[in-house]
Parts: sequence; C-alpha cells; structure tokens
Amino acid sequence: RAVTFRTRLALASAVAVAAAIAVASLVSYGLVRAQLRSSIDDALRARARHVQVPADGSLGDFGLPDPLLGGAGGYAQLVTASGGVFRRPDARIPLPSEGARRVAAGTRDPFFEDATVADTHVRILTVQYAPGIAVQIARPLDEVDRTLNRLAGYLTAISAGGIVLGALLGLLVSRTAVSPVRRLTETAEHVTATRDLSQRIETPGKDELGRLADSFNSMLSALDDSLRSQTQLIADAS
Repeated sequence: RAVTFRTRLALASAVAVAAAIAVASLVSYGLVRAQLRSSIDDALRARARHVQVPADGSLGDFGLPDPLLGGAGGYAQLVTASGGVFRRPDARIPLPSEGARRVAAGTRDPFFEDATVADTHVRILTVQYAPGIAVQIARPLDEVDRTLNRLAGYLTAISAGGIVLGALLGLLVSRTAVSPVRRLTETAEHVTATRDLSQRIETPGKDELGRLADSFNSMLSALDDSLRSQTQLIADAS
C-alpha cells in the first residue's frame, strides 16, 4: 500500500521536531557536563595551591589542610622528577603518575585526566609544586556522574514526550495542509466520473494551493465553454 502524502508530511514534521529536540538535549547535556566538570577542575586547582611541604624537604610529611565546613578535600600525592612517589601516611592508594615526572621536571604543562582508581571514577590534576616536584590531587566524580545520569534520563524522557507531541502536531498540521489538496482530488475524481464541468473548488487563500485551485477552476471553465461551443456548433450544423 502506497504511503499517502498526508502520512509523509506528518512523518517529516515528526522527524524535524525529533531532530530539533535531540540537538537541544545534546547541547543542554554538554553544557551542564562542561559546567560541572569545570567546577571540579577549579576546586582541584584551589586545593593544589594548599599543599604544603615542610621546610626540611621531607616530602612524605607534606600537608593538605582540611577544607572549610567539611568540603571535599581531595586525595594527593607528590611525584619527583626522578620517579619517587610520596603519599601521606593515611593514603595507601597510588594515583596514576604517567606524565607526572615530566611535569615535575618542567618539560610538560599541568594537565587534567580522568582515571579509575580503586573502582572509583576520579578527576586528577597534575601540576608542578616546585622545581623537581609535581603534586597530583584527585577528586571522585561519583556525584557528578550521578547528576549527569539523572539529567540524561530526564532529557531522554523529555525527548520521547517531545517526539510523541511532534507526531501528533504533525498529524494536525498535515490534516490542515492537505485539506485543499484532498478537495481538489475529490473534485477532479467527480468530474472524471460524471463529466460535470460545473464543479468548482473553494479557494479561501491566495497561497500556492489557492492558486492551484484557481487554475483548476479556470481549466474547468475553459473546458465547459469549449464543450458548450462544440455542442452549439453541432446544433447549428444540424
């Protein structure tokens, strides 16, 4: 069975609405994700500035003051240009330190990276603390990931609802848009079946469909006049 023009128009409208909603959802998700991760990065930079190494150079005794009001403190370690890794006594889990030696030596710029440490998704900042020493500080991304997962669920639900609404609106729009074409088709079929050239189509508008209806009415009038002339000619000849 052939797909009707009305169905194709409704599908085109639904696809257009779905595409617009999908793009808007992706952009919204990307902006929120970037904002949340930017906040984490800013917090890591701030915590890295609070790392304190004792004056005697004992790297294993470096300090990281607790944040105000119990905020996220971060997990830190020091890496030297020679490859030495130093953590506080209460920190037993090593952080990935690839590239940290180069940062300590000053041959690489500070950088952020995502990693999985002890089955936890973390964001790690590696920055030079002093010549020959790099500090790495990490924060879990669990809260950010949960927020983004919830947001993805909400956007998916909104997108699904928008697609359904777009399909319904597409049906309404196609019904309104196709109505003049349907009347034109019915009139043409009636003229073909009855040979009644007196039929006309109402032309409420002056758009493309209105002009098409005017042209069709003019054609019917011309055919009607031609048929009348032929009939009169035959009558006169008789």
